[in-house]
Amino acid sequence: MIRRSTLLTLLVLLAASCGSGDVGGDTTTAPSATTTTAATTTTASTSTTTTTSLPPTPLEELGYPVSNDWVVETVIAGIDSGTGGLAIDADGVLYQGDFGYPDHVGDRVYRIQPDGTVETFASVLEMQSLTMTTFGPDGTLYQSSYGSDHVFAISPDGEVEIIADDIRGPTGIVILDDGTLVVESYDTNTLYRIPPGGEPEEWVFDRRFNGTNGLALDPDGIIYVIDFKDGGLFSVDQEGTVEKIHKFPKPTSHGVYFDGWLYITSRGGYVVYRYEIATGYAEIIAGNGEPGESDGRGSESAFGRPNAITVSPDGTLYINHGSGFDNDPVTIKRITYSP
Repeated sequence: MIRRSTLLTLLVLLAASCGSGDVGGDTTTAPSATTTTAATTTTASTSTTTTTSLPPTPLEELGYPVSNDWVVETVIAGIDSGTGGLAIDADGVLYQGDFGYPDHVGDRVYRIQPDGTVETFASVLEMQSLTMTTFGPDGTLYQSSYGSDHVFAISPDGEVEIIADDIRGPTGIVILDDGTLVVESYDTNTLYRIPPGGEPEEWVFDRRFNGTNGLALDPDGIIYVIDFKDGGLFSVDQEGTVEKIHKFPKPTSHGVYFDGWLYITSRGGYVVYRYEIATGYAEIIAGNGEPGESDGRGSESAFGRPNAITVSPDGTLYINHGSGFDNDPVTIKRITYSP
């Protein structure tokens, strides 16, 4: 009896020992699965989204409001010329001064008819790198010649008269009511006066001028000086008092007055600005800030380095520009207000 009881006890103990081993194995495996799940959940809950900001466009870098109320369209392209001056007469005929380009001397003024015909209007030996082209009230065309230090008066039939030959690097020209010419010297940052039939005389010098290139005149006789090198804009009254009224961020070139506004080309910014004289407000009306070749509204348009600008009696603007970074060949574009 004792042996049988002892054997029975041993069998019971052996069975209990086997059961404990199976439960222990399950317990070890379960926490491992739970840890893996927790790690996966943590990874999902800490994921983030990164937003990358885009750099400003060349147009945005200029920092001016943009108006798309102006339509830009090509008038003519491919003129074998450098971007000199530009003028328009009462019949809508355009005149383009040839500034020249490498291996091409700018020695003539072209006439461009409304039908697109291009012809030489005037050319003499002393013409070299022609800059400003502008009409006087009597129909005389005045032309500065940067490369030869000359200023010319050209009659309606193309006869050329030299009216100055010693203004260093002449550029912008305006004609006052009494027939006096005011001419910029780019090289000396000086304004000269040339009275009718008289000799040039120094009139205004200002150390703030930096590459005087364009001139405009308003009905009150105020002259506006456009700097090429640093985008400065100055007013000069008839007493010769100079005031700096604005600074554009990149080099500018020529300007023209119409109905309370100055319209100014930015050769370095690839745009056309307009500046309201009464308020100082300025905006971009044409160009996207990069060299290109396209027509369209406002900032949809693109062009090479814009240089000269002129305006017809109805307020239509015309500019000339080269190709990309070059002065040539010349394209002329029309800019019309059409909101």
